[in-house]
Parts: sequence; C-alpha cells; structure tokens
Amino acid sequence: MDEFNFTEPPSDISTEPAADPLPFRRPADYYAAPDSNLRPLFPRWVPIGCGWASLLFVVLLFVAGSFAPKSGTALEWLFGKMESDMTPHFAKNVTPAQKAAFAAEMKTLRASAKAGKLKLDKTQNFLKLATDVDSDEKIDPAETDRLIAALRDINRGVK
Repeated sequence: MDEFNFTEPPSDISTEPAADPLPFRRPADYYAAPDSNLRPLFPRWVPIGCGWASLLFVVLLFVAGSFAPKSGTALEWLFGKMESDMTPHFAKNVTPAQKAAFAAEMKTLRASAKAGKLKLDKTQNFLKLATDVDSDEKIDPAETDRLIAALRDINRGVK
C-alpha cells in the first residue's frame, strides 16, 4: 500500500457512469445532471397559482378582519359561548340573584359587542378573570361576584 505515491488509475476504466437498472433517478444523479436535462418538480403554473391563491387569501383575511370589529357578531357569539360554557359551572350555593345579575350583565355586554360599541382592550381583564375562575370548572359565589364586578366595569365604559 503506497499512500504517498499517487498512481494513475488504469486506463481501461471508463469515466462515464454505467447504465443504471433502477426505475427511478437518484438524487445524486439529478444534481449531477446539467440544467437542461432537469425536469421541474412541479409544472410552472403550480407555484404561480398557489402564490396568487395565498395572496388572495391573505387579502380577504385582512378585509374580513377589518369588518369584524365593526360588525361585532363574532364578539357577540364569543361572549354568548362563554356565558353558555360558564353557567353550568356555577356552584350550588351561587344564589339565583347572582345568576340573574351575571346573565343581565352578559346580555348588556353582548348587546354592546353586537352594536360595535365595545372596546376590546377593556375586555381583557374580564377574559383573564373568566379564564382563571373557570379553570377548575367550579365557580363559587365569591368568584361570581368578581365576574359580575368585571362585567359591570366593562359595561360602564361602553360609549
């Protein structure tokens, strides 16, 4: 074995690759081929069509987002869903007066949201409180009073 003295390979070995019996093209063959022999992975219209479709989707998403706060139907639906999810979690010792006050404040909040008069930044404290209070799926009377107070604070700030 002579590592330091490089000798020429025998001349009878061809430098052309042998015909490959594989039914598919290997990645090394693909990248070794000249550009003119390469077939594109997708037809030309696929990236152009998908690009335009995604651009149209983004534009429509922004347009829908700009109309959503003005219409308020999405917020009204969200607060209605929250109310229907939270009401069954009231503990047995929550008084009917507390339940009625909660329902009345939620109705006012939903009406304000539907009319487009609700400021989203004012609802953040209520949303955080509702998440914290309902995380154990049991809402006691003290937590109900805190929810009602948060709702009243939002409803007072409606224009």
